Amino acid sequence: MDKNEKERLIEGLFASEAFHNSLFHELSRKEKANKTKIALERLAKLEKKHSDMWGSIMPNDAVRSAPSKIKIAALSSFNRIFGIGITMKVIEHQETNLKNKLQNSIREFSEKERSMINKIKESEEKEEEPLEKSIIETNRFFRNVRDIMFGMNDGLVELLAVVVGLAAALENPILIFIAGFIVAISGTLSMAAGAYLSTDYQNKIDGKVDEKAGNHAAIKSGFYVGIFYFIGTLFPLSPFIFGSAGYMGIAIAIIITGIVLTITSALISLVSDRSIIKGVAKTLAISLGVAVITIILGSYIRSTFHITV
Repeated sequence: MDKNEKERLIEGLFASEAFHNSLFHELSRKEKANKTKIALERLAKLEKKHSDMWGSIMPNDAVRSAPSKIKIAALSSFNRIFGIGITMKVIEHQETNLKNKLQNSIREFSEKERSMINKIKESEEKEEEPLEKSIIETNRFFRNVRDIMFGMNDGLVELLAVVVGLAAALENPILIFIAGFIVAISGTLSMAAGAYLSTDYQNKIDGKVDEKAGNHAAIKSGFYVGIFYFIGTLFPLSPFIFGSAGYMGIAIAIIITGIVLTITSALISLVSDRSIIKGVAKTLAISLGVAVITIILGSYIRSTFHITV
């Protein structure tokens, strides 16, 4: 690493901490839950402390750009939609690249600079990370986000496979919609029941919660999986609701489902601390692969049995 690269890394770390200081101030200002508001305010102070530490080793002529108001507004809007739990995960993900660069180039820093970096790391481990964890764990939406996202994901993939197979075999969009809707209802009930039973059994095996709390958790799991499974089914069904049929309907269904799958699989990867790119690529490959197989099967059935409805 040359001098310019090192200076750019320091500038990036300073800018990141300064940005998060402003962002946490903004999020705390709009947060209604008192406990979360206090935690966000403490995080803002810690980020200010860390940005000042990075600023202390920056050259006098270094760039000290102000935090982007557009990015802050974008993340504030994201927070209103998805909740503070997922927003905190997005913030963590954004920091990963800079932290990896710092870890790989730590030898390029002087002993005095390394001492300061260690103090920042110690502060992050003892103060910042517990605060971030407490915010995520107290967020009600985040507690059930896996049920929500996996329910949505299953609804998207399963109904896409059903409707494209039907669309390849049938010409009438009303018939495709009716058949797909029946599958959506039965799948919703099946997924909700399965989520309830699996959560209930797991709670009993673990023995970490009492029977009443365990039953409540199982009911919530079944509700979120079921309702979001059903919501997911509406996306691949939508072209046939509005009268699209044949390969045009198939194309629209795949495009709509692909867009929504990209979003949901990215969120699943975020909350599961996995690679977003790999998660999205794997999900799209599997779902589109299943769609292709069912299109081929539907086309074969249509040509073999001469179906014209």
